[in-house]
Amino acid sequence: MRTADKFCDLAGFDPEREEAVVYAHDGSQLTLIEIDGIRSIVSAEDYLVNVVERFAGGIAQILKRPGHQITISYESSLNTAKVIDPFVERQGRRSRQKGLSVEALIEEGRTVLEERARSETILLAAWTRPTAGTPEEVRRERRDNRKAWQELPPARDAQNPYLRLGALDGVHAAFVRRVVEALGEARLQGRILAPDDKGRRRDLEQIRAAVLYHETPDGWTPYGPGTRRYPGAKERHDDDVSEFFTPTVARQIMTSNAQAASNMRALDMGGRRYALAVMRMFPSTILPFNRLLDSLLESSSRSADMPFRVCFHLEALRDADVGFRLRKVFAGLLAFASPSNKNLFRALRQLEEVVQKDGEAIVKGRVIATTWTEPGEDPGLLERRRSYLMSGMMTWGEAVMTDAPHNPLRALCETVAGMTVQAEVPPGSIAPLGDLAALLPFHRTAPIFKQGQSMLVTPDGKPVPYEALSPEQLFWLTLIYATPGSGKSVLMNRLNVEFAAFSAGAALPFLAVIDVGVSSSGFIELVRNALPPERRHEAYYVRLLNTPDYAVNFLDLGLGRRMPLERERSFIENFLTTLLNVSNPEVALLVPRLISRVFQLKSDLQFSSSPAVYQPDVDPELDRIIHDFGIAVPDKARWWSIVDALVERRLFNAAQRAQRYAMPVLEDFARVLAEPIMVQDFPAELIRHVQRSLESAIEKFPIFARPTRLDLGEARVVSIDLQDVAQRHKSPEAERNNALMFMIARHVYLSKISGFAEEIAKMDFPPEDKIRSEYVRYWEARYAEVAETPKRLCMDEYHLTGGVETIARQVKSDAREGRKWGLELILVSQLLADFDTLADMASTVLVLNADSNEIREQARKTFGFDQAVKSALERQVHGPQGRRGANLLARFKLREEERWIILNNSLGPRMLWALTTKAEDRLVRDELYRRMAVNDALRILASRFPDGTAIETWSRMSALARFGEDRIAKTIVDQVLGEIMSEAQPQIGRSRTAA
Repeated sequence: MRTADKFCDLAGFDPEREEAVVYAHDGSQLTLIEIDGIRSIVSAEDYLVNVVERFAGGIAQILKRPGHQITISYESSLNTAKVIDPFVERQGRRSRQKGLSVEALIEEGRTVLEERARSETILLAAWTRPTAGTPEEVRRERRDNRKAWQELPPARDAQNPYLRLGALDGVHAAFVRRVVEALGEARLQGRILAPDDKGRRRDLEQIRAAVLYHETPDGWTPYGPGTRRYPGAKERHDDDVSEFFTPTVARQIMTSNAQAASNMRALDMGGRRYALAVMRMFPSTILPFNRLLDSLLESSSRSADMPFRVCFHLEALRDADVGFRLRKVFAGLLAFASPSNKNLFRALRQLEEVVQKDGEAIVKGRVIATTWTEPGEDPGLLERRRSYLMSGMMTWGEAVMTDAPHNPLRALCETVAGMTVQAEVPPGSIAPLGDLAALLPFHRTAPIFKQGQSMLVTPDGKPVPYEALSPEQLFWLTLIYATPGSGKSVLMNRLNVEFAAFSAGAALPFLAVIDVGVSSSGFIELVRNALPPERRHEAYYVRLLNTPDYAVNFLDLGLGRRMPLERERSFIENFLTTLLNVSNPEVALLVPRLISRVFQLKSDLQFSSSPAVYQPDVDPELDRIIHDFGIAVPDKARWWSIVDALVERRLFNAAQRAQRYAMPVLEDFARVLAEPIMVQDFPAELIRHVQRSLESAIEKFPIFARPTRLDLGEARVVSIDLQDVAQRHKSPEAERNNALMFMIARHVYLSKISGFAEEIAKMDFPPEDKIRSEYVRYWEARYAEVAETPKRLCMDEYHLTGGVETIARQVKSDAREGRKWGLELILVSQLLADFDTLADMASTVLVLNADSNEIREQARKTFGFDQAVKSALERQVHGPQGRRGANLLARFKLREEERWIILNNSLGPRMLWALTTKAEDRLVRDELYRRMAVNDALRILASRFPDGTAIETWSRMSALARFGEDRIAKTIVDQVLGEIMSEAQPQIGRSRTAA
């Protein structure tokens, strides 16, 4: 270990200062910065402008002076466990909290991620050397530190507490600050790796894991200077007391010895076997780093699963007058090179021009790389990977590559950003900083969120969390543009499953899908069957019919309220305006008057009112409750008095049911229209027109014309299917019909969960203290219950509404108000025009397909992206691609910026079976659900039908059978279970024999 640790320059740190600084043996200061990559999609040209002009230009002045160095490493491997494991563990924990049994899906999700994901780490080590400080101060502090150290008992191997050179503190802090600012100016996302709140050093954990990955546990941190709690036992008699103190950081990092191969081409350390590649001469053509990755990680190439790390060392030149000396050298060389030797003459002339540019920083650059095999892999694989790495780097701009000429352990340490102050193995090349910056590995996709309910990946495999209801977003409105066959149902159902199962909280979130068809029924069945039997009513699917049995009164208000709140009034105005469909501009004045008057008419707190009178036998269940609880019902008792009496007894469900009969209904508007004041204030023709529209609506829409009958009960996750009430043909009347159905379905769901505590003071309750306090207490408890619960409302097939103005206005209102009570709104449409007025407000946009240039250009105008995003959409987003999943373009509008990214949605067969929309597959799946637990059913279906469908088996059986679909489903399930039992029987027999 003494041999290994001498190649690590890290000596110690000061745990008392809680700063992101590590000290080298010579007093140099190190700060490690982790870089995620670019913050949004940019073109190759814009990226070069960012990284050359803004990043390199931003640090050029500092690197013109000696004493500063930057090391940047890029590592790519299949070691994704440290990203995937915490995410999967959180999924399991949150689903168990909710009582959801979805282990089969969590297992499969891990498998899919492990197959598709790559771990990617970019580290930047910012070094400040003692030569950057004032020489006199540095010499004085070194003398004082040496004296203080020598006054302690001899401790050769102990961590020196007197490493810090105060003369470097300000210089180093300014350097790091400038580097971070330059990264930000270049639109790169990164962060300083500072000690966490428990003092753990993630910077040093990253450095150690780079060479001892399998021996570095999560959360590893070295000890700072000080005494050990349990001193080591001395083995020799001398005055050295190292055993009483913590060892240097280098000795705590390099705890495993290394063994080099006899030919020096391989190095064994920490369970891995490494091979090194040194850049002997820089590329003659500067190509971006992504070109190297394209050749190494192309999915069809033999090196696609190869782990590797490439490290760039950029050093400020040591002498301030180096530029003057280089000019003299070039002058001599140019005198030697005759114009007839054109290539040499041209190259020397270019170098001279660069050096003579005072604005350009000239630095010394070195590049070194490594690849390795993991424990258990074929030893012969290393030589092949070494060849792939060497070949890839040599074709990357025609660089000259060699093996590490000597000391492979030193070379390995130099592939790790932050382990060594200065590189020695790769030879240095003098080059403009701007040229070297173009080689750096920054053009990678940065994730938007730190955590989320879902984990997608980029097309090249980088895991990217997807967070709904992110506090980083001002609104929670998601727009999904999806043409038929683009994977829309699969994506939305997957996001809904993961929102339901993996959102924070012990209870199921509130989630509703308004759909046209059965595409969300699989999601509901999954949630319902994953719940314990006694809770399965919490997931509910209803297929709406335009009949009195499914009546929903759009005039319903929250419990106890006689007059609507502002948000309720807004919805009623939008709905009534759409329902009446009167083009006269004065309708905008008439509708609010009608609404105010009809609620006054039915209130028991207003003069000149006519509240609804209780009638027995209207609701036998309510009659029974009234009788059982001894509630007195005088003649002509008002329904409101029944509601109040039930609330006083805290029978809130019954009170809500009774209030349905106290509310105005559609025909009450006819009475209001006939009042003299209305005839006096509005034109007679308008009144007659509205009356006719009202009569037509009552006749055409029995679902809207009566007290509410549709009751979601205690359901929290619901799907409202509009298949039987929506019209798919395109006409203004069909679009109005569909807008009404979407709005009423929205009302059914949001009436359960909308609002926030500040509204209570505005609620119109009876003035008597006793009953008023009961209502206030109810609403305080209700809002407290739902306030922290995540909420989502999805409207699929939104294009069927034709973007009717009133529903678009309602969506905007819900998006603005919904954030106050934790609601995310998702709209899915096949028409970009539906989003023209909503795009600016949307927090998230997902584009699932755009196959023609015309559609891409329309999308660009609608969502406001640039040519770089349009090009990425054209190259990478083409709908489902079989087992490769479906790419999609995503925009996330955060508080400070807008981010564009390409994501990939890939599912395994278990999730495909859970969400299938094929009628035959649903029958087979649901038959299996009836016979066993949902986890077992999905495991069996995925194992027997790994493509996510049994349609071929179904077709074969239906051709032979003469019975109905239910019987075919049972036959298929019987056959599958029979095969499983027959396969298991020999194993069972062997187990019994062994016993």
